[in-house]
Amino acid sequence: MALRLIYRSYGGDNRKGRPDYFDKKACLWSFLRAAEQVAGDVEIVFVNNGPIAEDRVAVMREHGTIVELPGVGVHESYAAALDLALDGRWPDTDVVWFSEDDFLYRPEAFAALEQAAAALPEADYLGLYGSSPDAPHTQPDPSLHHPRTWTSLPPWRVGDHEWIRFYSTTATFGARIGSLRADRGIFRWCTVPHRNMFRDHDTCLVYQGFEPYSYRRLARDLVGGAPGTPRERLRDAFMAPFLFATNLRSHRRAGNRRLLVGPSPNLATHVETGYVASGTDWAEVARGARLWGGQTADVPA
Repeated sequence: MALRLIYRSYGGDNRKGRPDYFDKKACLWSFLRAAEQVAGDVEIVFVNNGPIAEDRVAVMREHGTIVELPGVGVHESYAAALDLALDGRWPDTDVVWFSEDDFLYRPEAFAALEQAAAALPEADYLGLYGSSPDAPHTQPDPSLHHPRTWTSLPPWRVGDHEWIRFYSTTATFGARIGSLRADRGIFRWCTVPHRNMFRDHDTCLVYQGFEPYSYRRLARDLVGGAPGTPRERLRDAFMAPFLFATNLRSHRRAGNRRLLVGPSPNLATHVETGYVASGTDWAEVARGARLWGGQTADVPA
């Protein structure tokens, strides 16, 4: 089993809701520092969507292969990364990790991921950032539906970390390539009918065999009974049939239901105020990543 790392970068930089220590170069360096600790075979591919700052591109050239995208939309960028992992270059037994460019990684993150993938063959998907009933995020999205049939499983101890069952994770996640290939249609469906987003929470629940939405809520939305403005109620009514179909998509045979696991505490975080993973001083992680990359530890202006 080899570990394949796909790092998706976007040329823009949205500062909204970011803590003071955030910058994309520190995120990149934290990713590369973690990759350096992998014991086995590792390969890095950078998927760059639109013009990327030259100082980051120079770092990428030193550490992996770069695939350029011509400033496409978020769906196309996401699909390009998924299809890259499934184009036959890597065997189905390998593990692929997809990373967005606004995540920070603890130094041991990928070494722990490598260990867990080897020790837990029953896990089809692995996260480094995610929430569960036993280890909830400090600010979970109140709209997320937790299926009644959900059950926590006893934690797995792998090396220095405890791994638990996750509800879901983000578009930064790991997968066994064979499982991802079989589930590619689910990932595609959960972009429908949006223009600029994908339903990553839905994706994770559906491939595990859980319905993401309550039928009571869907019936309310369909007849215009959702809370909010008239425009918001119209949007929810429009979405209801797609979400109903998403529930149906989750009805999988027992042998096709996947298992998603991740470490508690998280070994990576989405760097957005209110959604930063607990249990780690992420400002210090960013500082250490800058030092590792040869830059001053000070937060850039």
